[in-house]
Amino acid sequence: MQKKCKYKNSEIVIEELEGWAIEDARRRVRYHFEELRAVLAEQEKTAMAYIETETRGRLCALRQQQKDLTTTRSHVAGVCIQCESILDSEDWKLLSSSEKVKEVLATLEQQQQHYGQLGPDFLSPESSIPIIFSRDNRIHIGTKIDMRVVILGLDGAGKTSILSAMRGVTLSSPPIPTIGFNVESLEYMNLVFTLWDVSGHQKFRPLWKHYYHNTQAVIFVVDASDRSRFEEAQNELSKILYERELKDALLLIYANKQDIAGCASVEELVDIFGLHKLCCARVWHIQGSSLVSNASGTLQGLDWLLTQCV
Repeated sequence: MQKKCKYKNSEIVIEELEGWAIEDARRRVRYHFEELRAVLAEQEKTAMAYIETETRGRLCALRQQQKDLTTTRSHVAGVCIQCESILDSEDWKLLSSSEKVKEVLATLEQQQQHYGQLGPDFLSPESSIPIIFSRDNRIHIGTKIDMRVVILGLDGAGKTSILSAMRGVTLSSPPIPTIGFNVESLEYMNLVFTLWDVSGHQKFRPLWKHYYHNTQAVIFVVDASDRSRFEEAQNELSKILYERELKDALLLIYANKQDIAGCASVEELVDIFGLHKLCCARVWHIQGSSLVSNASGTLQGLDWLLTQCV
């Protein structure tokens, strides 16, 4: 009898535990999708505000064009009246007005050149607004996706050299260490990158956080030939990954200077840095690079960013 009671009691406990576990799982699922809905609602709000701003900007531009055309039309009409007045003058007055005629003709020629330079967008403005979305639900006007990228890493890792390679510029000598930052714009396929190359010197690293706002991707450059600084580089990368403003940013790591003997391979760096564990909560990729033996590696990194955006 006691055994039966114990058995029944254990069944009740198991049922209660199962019920609790199921309810807890349901609660977590509901919470997850509530968060997703909240994020999507905020993204929709941001996108709609962006569209409203774009529409107002276009309307202002059209109104200004209309004013400019009205002014120009009045100017041309005035010139035509002036020409008719000169032509109706007596011959001797007409001859004495030759300089004035030249001025009037020059003005007409300028107006003709001005209208000849106007593109189809001015003469027949697009009635629709071309919109594309990136994978993170950001809205973009036009046919290209804008991406803000911050390039970080220790001093001497090769950040500026990587940036130059992206732009197709071959450096004839080692670049001067960056003081502060460099910023470059780069079009690649259907992406438009704004690349912020920030100094990696120790005294500038506390300033990195000022470049994180609205950043969609982080490029972290590691000097794979300098094993003595791997721990330092790993510590800095860890700090970056814990930054709240970068929690949704893509992470592209360049294992740079692969041409130097004794450098760590991509696979080695993954193990040494513990990247699978360190980057488990985000989208990341590591790419070998060398401006001597594998310059294409730099562009392969951009290709990866491209695939993550569209």
